Amino acid sequence: MKRYSQTLRRGVGVLTVLAGVGGALAGSEQDQLAFSVARTQFNLRMTPDDVTGPSFQVSRLPNELRGRVADSPVQLRLGDEKVTGNIGTSVVNLDVKKEGDALKAKGGFHGRPANLTLSPQELTVYVHDCTYRLKAKEPGRTYEGPRSCDRASTPPTQITLPDAFINAPPTEQASLLLLAL
Repeated sequence: MKRYSQTLRRGVGVLTVLAGVGGALAGSEQDQLAFSVARTQFNLRMTPDDVTGPSFQVSRLPNELRGRVADSPVQLRLGDEKVTGNIGTSVVNLDVKKEGDALKAKGGFHGRPANLTLSPQELTVYVHDCTYRLKAKEPGRTYEGPRSCDRASTPPTQITLPDAFINAPPTEQASLLLLAL
């Protein structure tokens, strides 16, 4: 009987730990950048210190993003209206500015031209030879629409932005979206 009660206590302890972990994961959905691109779905968890996800480990330092994305080292310096640095051996030189309620970024990113416009009504991105034309489903939060490098039968791209992203500086917002796409 004593052995049975010890096993029962251990089992209850394990269930308590699992319930706590499950609650923590469910509670963290509000910190998730959610992407659904060309039948691939992934989330990036954003905390005050870092942004992490599959093949995405970037530290959020004062005026800097540093880490790895898809096996490439990332070191980006975030100025008031400029992002400079490197992704692997490729140079980043991006101009970022706010025009009214829209964030605009233009320049070189990962050795290629990039262009981004983020407003409460739309998210338009040109990166890696693809153009994303996404309209707001929930203004300033969720965007959905086609990507130019997909077939007609491919489901639309969907991107959801959490509070942590919305509260980040414009240079960090532009950098994170371009890194993720």
